[in-house]
Amino acid sequence: MTLAVRPFTDEDAPAWVALSNLALGHRVTVEDFRAQETRRDPSQLSRRWVIEVGGEVRALAHLHVFPFDPPGFLHARVLVHPEARGQGVGRALWVLLEKAAQEANAEGLVADVDDRDPESLAWAERRGFRNHAHRFASELNLTSFDEAPHLPALARVEEQGVTFTDLVGADERAVERYLSFVADRLTETPDLAGHPRWPSKQVREVLRLDHGGRPAWLILAVSPGGEWLGTTAMIPIRREFVYNELTATHPQARGRGLALPLKLHAIRRAREAGFSLMRTNNHSTNAPMLRVNARLGFGARPGRYELHRPFR
Repeated sequence: MTLAVRPFTDEDAPAWVALSNLALGHRVTVEDFRAQETRRDPSQLSRRWVIEVGGEVRALAHLHVFPFDPPGFLHARVLVHPEARGQGVGRALWVLLEKAAQEANAEGLVADVDDRDPESLAWAERRGFRNHAHRFASELNLTSFDEAPHLPALARVEEQGVTFTDLVGADERAVERYLSFVADRLTETPDLAGHPRWPSKQVREVLRLDHGGRPAWLILAVSPGGEWLGTTAMIPIRREFVYNELTATHPQARGRGLALPLKLHAIRRAREAGFSLMRTNNHSTNAPMLRVNARLGFGARPGRYELHRPFR
């Protein structure tokens, strides 16, 4: 069998999307994919390869910078069509990907594998990857959601004088303050504990403030004295669901029951915007947020293992 390994071109976009959707269970459109590519920071490494078998794209690889990975690490992904597995296709892409990462002086690689896919996990482990963390998605059906059982929790924080606002109409100074507030909270999460604090530009990108973000979906809990106590942030991903990117409270405001009311405000706004599904992702060790999500009715979905392979 002859393998045609080559760099990705834009003409490969339909085949790339079809294969990645098949392998990952996504429903990304070619338009979504191309739009995401145009938003990618050109200063950040991103390299793609494909393998053709019989004139059809049967495997792909992507090496890129991912903001949630450890500093100096690059994110690696190799996907092979089920019908092309066991033929050396993935191995050929892995050789290219590993060489490119070492030439970029990466500290190591990060990969993620579906926690229901022991075959792919074993493939990665044979190449030196080891499990670092377990994350899984949670979903809430917004159509059937009943907020009535959660109104007492909202009333309790309002009795403390806490109010809820958003960034609608905020000037640039307030936006920068918010970006800084989020950057501080991110370093307190299990996902980014020990990582360098993100610059405002990176927070702005994740929240999509410059391309489709909604200021009304950046919600704050505020004390009677004007201090920011916590926030929840949503971003539109695709037409079928909204994504709850972050819910976090200031360390000095924890234990006051703010997380659930913050999420309740987010749920209200997502429903008002016509969305029927909310999704979020959680680190398996984030017990407080997992409890809040469970109370609200989020259902756990299959997750992914985060695997690390240091070079040094």
